Amino acid sequence: MKHFMLTLVSTWWISLLSAQSLLLPIGKNSGIGSYSRHFQQIMSVWNHPAGLSDLPAFSAGIYSENRFLLKAASLYGVMLAVPSPAGAFGGSLVRLGNSAWHQQQLSGAYGRSLGRCAGIGLQFNYESTTAQGAGTTSALSVDAGILWHCNEKVHTGLQVRKGMGKEMSYSGGAGFEASRDCLLTAMITGTGSTTSIKAGVYYRLINALALEMGIASGPAYHNAAVIFYLRSLRIDIAAGFHPQLGITPSTSLIWQPATAPAAE
Repeated sequence: MKHFMLTLVSTWWISLLSAQSLLLPIGKNSGIGSYSRHFQQIMSVWNHPAGLSDLPAFSAGIYSENRFLLKAASLYGVMLAVPSPAGAFGGSLVRLGNSAWHQQQLSGAYGRSLGRCAGIGLQFNYESTTAQGAGTTSALSVDAGILWHCNEKVHTGLQVRKGMGKEMSYSGGAGFEASRDCLLTAMITGTGSTTSIKAGVYYRLINALALEMGIASGPAYHNAAVIFYLRSLRIDIAAGFHPQLGITPSTSLIWQPATAPAAE
């Protein structure tokens, strides 16, 4: 019981600090790649639905994290994207918690290209919270986003999220593709009077290996990842760090056929 209460207090506290859903990953910066064209993958689409406009092939992924090394606060997610003539359809299922208490979110999304310079996306979410002995509550929310490709190197975008009975949250960001092997990105997220900033870098050392690093404020979520490529399979071994709550290790597997060479 003591362990379970620690889990609830920790997850509740960190949610207040970040003013974001508990169901967003913190063991990895899923936003790296969101503001780009050549670095889009199923994890970045999970973060920003307009990224579906730049996924030309079927993609699927699974994600898991052991939040703050608490077994009762493990988060799991599955994601997929199916291309259509003008964009792609996407879906995800995310669950946090254990048999005594858990949150779950089922999402469906569609992204569409508006030509070479822009893409839009819309995502609907059904979120439920179940507590043993107290029943289940549920709510709906919607995410809408747009990406603007200023040129082949500079990309920007905006996103808004509105849930029933909740304040509207917004985010905006930009990415700079220094090359097909290097991406620099930054984003700002706000809900009410709370604002957080994230920045990250992705660098592919060789065809089979890449590194990611990120920093954040409000609260301080820092992260790092080592990424391995085996043909169409991408394996991310990552960890997030919070100065008070500690380490959150994570693993993700992404299947996405390569559509361009790793380097120019």
